[in-house]
Amino acid sequence: MESDEKIIIEVDDQDLLNQDDKKHTIRVLTFCLGGENYCIDINHAKEVVRLPEITKVPNAPAFIVGIINLRGEVLSVLDIHYFFGLEKKGKPQDARLIVTDVVGESLGIMVDRIKDAIDIDQLSIQPPLATLKGNLSAYTKGQIQLGDEIYILLDIYNILNCDEIKNLRKGNI
Repeated sequence: MESDEKIIIEVDDQDLLNQDDKKHTIRVLTFCLGGENYCIDINHAKEVVRLPEITKVPNAPAFIVGIINLRGEVLSVLDIHYFFGLEKKGKPQDARLIVTDVVGESLGIMVDRIKDAIDIDQLSIQPPLATLKGNLSAYTKGQIQLGDEIYILLDIYNILNCDEIKNLRKGNI
């Protein structure tokens, strides 16, 4: 006995479009360094915390601010202004630490101010400008224009694997 019943599945085209849009977007954490706008893939940030009391480390390189105790875990705090030749322009009360473990060990990256977490279209990421100064081009995936602001998308993995930090890990300061 065959049934003539048909199963009809209705799919809203808008749902398909939204799923397709999500495939081409990434969520980024936007922040300020030296008065300029930067961002990183939010998947590289474990958390963002207020700047706790930092213990200075004697004879540490210029990019090491010190160490902190974050809920029982001792983390090195890096100042990436150093790598880009930027001055600190934020107010101390706005400074934050982005905690990341992208290179295996957890550490904190000091930024002047956190702005927002936003979704961006991957197709809107433009190649890095040839005019970027210093090491910035090696540490950059590209830039994104959002309204009248430009954000530099940083490659946090490359920054944390630069020669200075690798030598520090090996004990060759």
